[in-house]
Amino acid sequence: MSDKQIQDWQEKVRSTFGEESKMYEYLFSTMNNFYYRYMETTQDKNLQTKLLSDHKWGATSFEGSMVDALRLSNPVAKKGIIELAKSVPKGQGALVKYELSSEVKELGINQGEIHFRSVIHWGFPDFKDETKMCQKKVIFNYGDLTQFRKELALKLEETCENFL
Repeated sequence: MSDKQIQDWQEKVRSTFGEESKMYEYLFSTMNNFYYRYMETTQDKNLQTKLLSDHKWGATSFEGSMVDALRLSNPVAKKGIIELAKSVPKGQGALVKYELSSEVKELGINQGEIHFRSVIHWGFPDFKDETKMCQKKVIFNYGDLTQFRKELALKLEETCENFL
């Protein structure tokens, strides 16, 4: 690429993602695609990014089918879900909780930091026991818009390895 082509391309990226609101839109639409692939359950479909707490965005879903929940290959989660299925009578409707979130520390055109987290929680019914969950955290630091655009999905994919 010539210097002119590179400058034109960088300007195009800046005009597309340059405003913070556009960067959030891109983050949210990318996350929405990951919910579809990794977090939709028999009861929770069409998940959308929402505010979970200050500067933390994401989605939560619940799986009521232990058969579907056990399709995970994550050995820690699988063992916990088996214990959940054995300990909760079928009529009580045990659930497994999934969450994908992004805590935005900084979201600028020249740099940023986002902390991604995926959680599988089998601490039914209140989901407060942190010994009954497994999580994966990935910190995404970027130095410019091009890196943000190119690596955002890769960092989310790495975070979602927890759901495989």
